Amino acid sequence: MPQNDPVVDSLDYSESVNFGQVEFDEMRFEDIDEDDLFWFSNNPNSNLNNAFRKINETSGMNTRSGIITEDINIKTIIYQKT
Repeated sequence: MPQNDPVVDSLDYSESVNFGQVEFDEMRFEDIDEDDLFWFSNNPNSNLNNAFRKINETSGMNTRSGIITEDINIKTIIYQKT
């Protein structure tokens, strides 16, 4: 007779993530800390969507090219990997 396992029975696999799949959380630029990595798009292709590092309240540095993007609006929607 099968055993009833309350822990396994309560798990919801309907939103499972495939191995290797990248997930992003959407947030505003003002909500992340300095030195945090962020992306301007939720596109998982790193060739099209470079990571940036927040330098201060209005600037971020492209981690691939080293170019600093200044005057980023604090309300700009950015993405962070989960």
